Amino acid sequence: MRTFRLEIGAAGTAVPAVMMMPEAPRGAAVIVHGYGGCKEEQLGLALRVAENGLAACTIDLRGHGQNPLPLDGDVSEDVEAAIAIARRYGRVVAIGHSLGGRLALISTADFAIGLSPPLDPGYCARTQDLLQKLRAYRVRPDDGSTVFEILRHLPPVREGDLERAMVIYGSRDVPEIVEAGDALRASGRNAVKLDKAIHGDTYLLENAFAALTGQLELWFPRRS
Repeated sequence: MRTFRLEIGAAGTAVPAVMMMPEAPRGAAVIVHGYGGCKEEQLGLALRVAENGLAACTIDLRGHGQNPLPLDGDVSEDVEAAIAIARRYGRVVAIGHSLGGRLALISTADFAIGLSPPLDPGYCARTQDLLQKLRAYRVRPDDGSTVFEILRHLPPVREGDLERAMVIYGSRDVPEIVEAGDALRASGRNAVKLDKAIHGDTYLLENAFAALTGQLELWFPRRS
């Protein structure tokens, strides 16, 4: 497997990325971190995906990591630029955590996996306060209200988005995410609830990897 850095052109700048390239990939994945995260946080997940035969491209969203742009309402352009590059390897799945999960679900990728995605733009004052205290300092601009403003203006996740998607969330996740995930499960959607998992577990735990890689096997069957 080869691992290398690249810069993906988007909106007048370059999106920093790391690519993990297996021999003869049978598709590709674009992996997107959450608010206050960076591509380096997701390299373990990217390795699991690449080990399953997909070219795995992990990016820094604007306002995060090495991406020079400030976080703004055009953040989905970073994801779309990576998807366009990834299509040279076949069909593409977007995999994202938290904010990245929401962006993955509304993206133009062929498939999507949302890990603890914020499906509802409305969050209680306690959740917003925690995000400002624990994550905002890692983002440019350092303003925890920016992400909630962005979430309010992103396109909603629609029925058609869910038909080619999987959602994974924790039983001890952000309350609004648990509520939305439970509603998906009750309606028969492809949603997996991880027992005892908190918000930051859903891209790290072995049972999350098992659910995710099992789904990838269905979407990207191995050649006989």
